Amino acid sequence: MLASPCLSLIEPRSGRLFAALGFVGVVAVAALVNREALLQPMPQQDEPSFVEAAELVAAGISPYSQAKYNYPPPLAALGALAIDRGGTGLLLALMRGTNLLAVAALAIYAAGFARLPPHRRFLLAAAIVALLPIVHYTFWIGNTTPIAGALAIAGWNLGSRRPWGGAALVGVSLAYKPIALAGALYLSARWLGEAKRSSRRLVEALAWLPVAALCVAPWAGELSAMARRMTEPPVFSSRNLSFRRIFDGFGVEVPAAAITLTVLAVALLAARLRPRRAVDEIDRQHTAPVVALLALPVAWAHGFLFVLPLQVAAARRYWERRALRRQRSWQALAERWGVPLGLALIQGSASAGVEFEAPEWVRAALILLPMLAPVALLVYLGKSSSPESPAGGLEHTPS
Repeated sequence: MLASPCLSLIEPRSGRLFAALGFVGVVAVAALVNREALLQPMPQQDEPSFVEAAELVAAGISPYSQAKYNYPPPLAALGALAIDRGGTGLLLALMRGTNLLAVAALAIYAAGFARLPPHRRFLLAAAIVALLPIVHYTFWIGNTTPIAGALAIAGWNLGSRRPWGGAALVGVSLAYKPIALAGALYLSARWLGEAKRSSRRLVEALAWLPVAALCVAPWAGELSAMARRMTEPPVFSSRNLSFRRIFDGFGVEVPAAAITLTVLAVALLAARLRPRRAVDEIDRQHTAPVVALLALPVAWAHGFLFVLPLQVAAARRYWERRALRRQRSWQALAERWGVPLGLALIQGSASAGVEFEAPEWVRAALILLPMLAPVALLVYLGKSSSPESPAGGLEHTPS
């Protein structure tokens, strides 16, 4: 059973002290390497929209009066509370500090898919937070996506053993920032098909809904504004990595909700056509985040942290299959160059907003490359791994 390093801290006989020290070490490395971004005195990039929305709530005004605020009301309400207690400085410190912890947790969890001994796992996690461009980009952009992503992944992982606990984490994640919504709907639809065989599946499929509803219930008056903003968010800039941005580049206007529903329908159809029908660990830890990422109407490079475990798992599988690539075949050639290219495209997405002289449709088409890279890695992982064999690298993650 795959186990999140974050969750291992609350379980008995799991090397709590070592895990805690390793986590602190990864946090320290991330803070040291990204200290310039973390210590900026003024709000950076995405942070002004969060700060302005929080100030509006503190003044008794709807956060959706802020043009770029696309998230549920609780996030702005928490920001308003922080501003009331300690001003903008406290809000920025809390946002950046929590983001730092979430990035470190995601890195440690992802490093587990490399199937290394515990001490090397933390070294790999430290390398991830120190070297990967999407990590540096996340801290400079000031977005809180890692927090919501870490909660959702932890919830999906915990749900296989503790359905109610997992559902609570997923619900809180969605109420905070619904980047995992399409992934949650994908898993729910799959679990409902298995509910007749297991009541646990019914809990996993539906229990996150009331949790999310309870979290946003105090702001029921804002729900209509939230629905309008989240179903039709604007395309802010060329940094946007989404199908809506691509259609916009080709001059085609497609509703954001239509894109989300189409991605979800295609994912469910693909699952239906696979030989194995039951939800497995690949679905929980890799497929759901990919579906969630592709279905977002507005997304940027920091969203690729959501599929960080997939990147490490694909890299590990690529290493394990190095002997097979000596064969002369188009499959070996495609694997030899395709996997490194996919990983590079994801990391290169941090530069996706760089402007260059080209027609808008050309720039929009180029966005497809990093967007589809996680899909290619997911297909590669599924095709090259045997669920029955530990050599597949998916049945055990060091905890």
